[in-house]
Amino acid sequence: MARAQDAGNLRRMVQGGATPRILDLYSIARRFSRYDAHGDRPLFNDSRLNTGFLVKHTVRPHERPYLISDNPVATKIIVPVTVSNLNMGGHAFFVEERGFEPRFREFFGVDNDTSVYSEDLARVRELADMPSFDPFLLSHRFRQHERPVAECYFDISEDELQRMEKYVAEQITDMVTLAFGQTGGIGDAERAQTFARHILAGEEAEKFERLRHALSMTAEQYHEAIFGWKGLLYYRWRIDQVRDSLKRFIIEINDVIVLGVAQHERIAIDDIRRHILAETRKRWTSLMGIMADYESEFAAFTQRGDAGAVRRFLLKAPGYFAQLGYDLAAVSHITSYWAYWWRDREPGKLSARDAMEIFPGFLRSLIRDKHDDEEERMAS
Repeated sequence: MARAQDAGNLRRMVQGGATPRILDLYSIARRFSRYDAHGDRPLFNDSRLNTGFLVKHTVRPHERPYLISDNPVATKIIVPVTVSNLNMGGHAFFVEERGFEPRFREFFGVDNDTSVYSEDLARVRELADMPSFDPFLLSHRFRQHERPVAECYFDISEDELQRMEKYVAEQITDMVTLAFGQTGGIGDAERAQTFARHILAGEEAEKFERLRHALSMTAEQYHEAIFGWKGLLYYRWRIDQVRDSLKRFIIEINDVIVLGVAQHERIAIDDIRRHILAETRKRWTSLMGIMADYESEFAAFTQRGDAGAVRRFLLKAPGYFAQLGYDLAAVSHITSYWAYWWRDREPGKLSARDAMEIFPGFLRSLIRDKHDDEEERMAS
């Protein structure tokens, strides 16, 4: 049977959309179920699944024996007892748990191998295979999928929208000033914040037609470019969010003292540690490379008035979402797990047993695998 999920934890799952860690289908359904697209192109066929929550969950030591995967992050499905009252709690499954498929089948009452059930199970496994639920990685995977889903599933969560707004406004002030003319003073900042709000909400009001003309775009190109721009701004914001914790991780994992280690274990641990640091830097360099390209093209427009440069890059932007999403997820997972691990532990010292438990998982999370290669080939 599915494990119970208490009401307090379930209410904390409500994010208002997609975040890297939580895909809140409950809120998406509440906001968009009256629109045809939500019903015509759902993420899942089963209404209970399509109003639940999917979570990228940091695996606790007591949970590991029940999972078939030794990755540090597992995917949890949470189905509310009733969507009309989350206080009733819910039922939770790990996709990676032993015996997941028969439990899943029993819970949803599937007697035969119906195509509807098979499609949902395939999509569950596809989502579990993704490193993150960030909305732009979801859009890259499912926007042009053989079973495409509605664009409402790619909305940034309300909480993240609010936290991003000021940051985005600061990033785009120069472009807004160039596109709409100079007004000077606080007016520019207010106008940039208004424009940031419209970009992040996916609203392309007629009063922003001037920007479309400044970029020499058709309406369709402009729609795609705004989506690409929103994604780049989202990743840039998230990169800034993780920067300090990544610095701490690199310093701490390099300096941590491993206790009670035999000579052959020390060689193995130090070798894994070197590989972790090398792969971390490789992921970060990849992220910085794309952002440097964006900033160069952005500067060509804002400083030299070269609309063609930023136009070309914004139209190409969705092709970078897979690489950005995979690299950022890998970096975020290891830094968050490292911070989680040190709660209630003596900092700076790690037993050999603990090192051999968590270091290989970090390395597996960081090494670029076939999924990364496939996504980058699709993006190129």
